[in-house]
Amino acid sequence: MNWRILKAFPKYVIALGVVVLSTGLFGIWWWLKRPAPYKESTKTGPVPALVASTKAKADALPAKLGWLALVGSDLYDISTGELLFKNWLKGIPLRVFYYPESRNLMVQAERGIMRFGLDGKQDGVMGVDTPPAFTNDGSQAMYVKDGDIWVAGIDWTAFKFVNERQATRYGQFSAPYFSANLPLASEKACLVNQQNKLLRVDLSTGDLKQMKLPLQYNMKRRSPDCKIMLGEEEGQLFVFDIDKTEAAMFPNTTGRVSDYQWLNNEACAILSGKTLRIFDRSSGKIGAIALPIDCQRISMPSLNGRYVLCAGSSGQVQVDLKTKKAERVDIQGNHFAWVNDDTFIFSREIPDMKLRGTWLKTIGSEPQRVMEEPYPVGYDKSAPVALMRELGVVVFATRNALFRMKTDGTELREIAKLNQPVGRIQAVEMWGR
Repeated sequence: MNWRILKAFPKYVIALGVVVLSTGLFGIWWWLKRPAPYKESTKTGPVPALVASTKAKADALPAKLGWLALVGSDLYDISTGELLFKNWLKGIPLRVFYYPESRNLMVQAERGIMRFGLDGKQDGVMGVDTPPAFTNDGSQAMYVKDGDIWVAGIDWTAFKFVNERQATRYGQFSAPYFSANLPLASEKACLVNQQNKLLRVDLSTGDLKQMKLPLQYNMKRRSPDCKIMLGEEEGQLFVFDIDKTEAAMFPNTTGRVSDYQWLNNEACAILSGKTLRIFDRSSGKIGAIALPIDCQRISMPSLNGRYVLCAGSSGQVQVDLKTKKAERVDIQGNHFAWVNDDTFIFSREIPDMKLRGTWLKTIGSEPQRVMEEPYPVGYDKSAPVALMRELGVVVFATRNALFRMKTDGTELREIAKLNQPVGRIQAVEMWGR
């Protein structure tokens, strides 16, 4: 090799080195990345033993009803702590019902109603692209087709609409957002938020009437049977019944409303600072209970509807709706859930080891700590706690374990270890109860 030429033209040396190095590296990469020799797949479908095991577990579920609960997305037998199905329904639904006539599950999701087999496989859906709305008793569906509202009966066993009919003929309703914008419904009429207008739709005649009600509403203002909404406007309280064409108005003498809580279909608690008013649906009258401190929030009622808790920045108030008495209490908890007629569970996630943990409080008694480990509470105040009412059992989860106990705090038992925290626990309910 003539080194003098290379020395005279050093840039050629560099170029030659780059070519040699890149060629060598490419050769190594090519060798390592060669595809493996083809091997014929030995997979011939589901393993028969696994299929048989899944079917056997699914067939046994009806006998375990009452003890079945979704812990996160996993199905557990609460009587034993056995994990029956991992990621059972491929998600976390709003509610799950067992329908005995077809031995299927009815699953309420944000967009429609789905039907699942007991093995967790979906086999039907009402909605998704055009989510329907339902009357509270599940006897009638309302949905949008070609811009108009249609009404249908429901054959839940066959899982299909029957006797479908067109209710309106305006072509102006949006199918994807119809059910999300429908706060009230009955067999006679429904209330729809349509392009920033609240419209009452007569399902018999198809007539529309614009209602002068605030567009902003939350679910706590709506009665459990989805027929009445409460609210305030221009210094007055209003009560709107979907089966009527006008709202009933009441003078508001106690200040701005901060929270609502329906106690049952017949009564609703309305909170305004130091006053808790009770609307009686049957009489159309509103009574009042004085509170010792200013409050902004109301809890769910106790199971018999007698007690509620009101909370504010300076503490909590326990209200006996039967005797109309309100008493200040010091709870210092960040979640409250009633487990029987006069007892609620709450969690304390605080550094003080004397107060930290899971607690029970019975009306008229001091709080009792049932466990030193608290259950986690989400930013939206949700928590992994579920009452299995017919059994008198409450189920809750800490960050790494699942527990059950009697609602009086006895028979506390760890029933399963958890690999990660869960945000929600819900019982599998029986359809129609």
